[in-house]
Amino acid sequence: MTLTKSTLRKFLVVAGLAGTLQALPALAQQPAPRGPPCAERTHIAEKLQETFRERVVGSGLADSGLLFELYVGPAGTWTLLVTTPGGVSCLIGGGDSWEPLPTPESFAAQ
Repeated sequence: MTLTKSTLRKFLVVAGLAGTLQALPALAQQPAPRGPPCAERTHIAEKLQETFRERVVGSGLADSGLLFELYVGPAGTWTLLVTTPGGVSCLIGGGDSWEPLPTPESFAAQ
């Protein structure tokens, strides 16, 4: 995944959520996390709505029980979340320039 300005901002927003769960002295002594930022699903969904006006446009449940959700905003931003059965969500992708597929009614052949 290429980090665009929008994606980096999302990482920082979600990382900030996760960071508030820990004490500041502990953060100063810990190395930077290597994985994607994760937090409780409801908090991430609220932040995506508040900050980027993104909402869920699609979701799918994997055989493993993981829930994948695609959030899209009116400015073309998008975020892909994966949520564990325990309710912990991780930001696994995001970017700009989202283009929805045309609806079948808009095809010229019909």
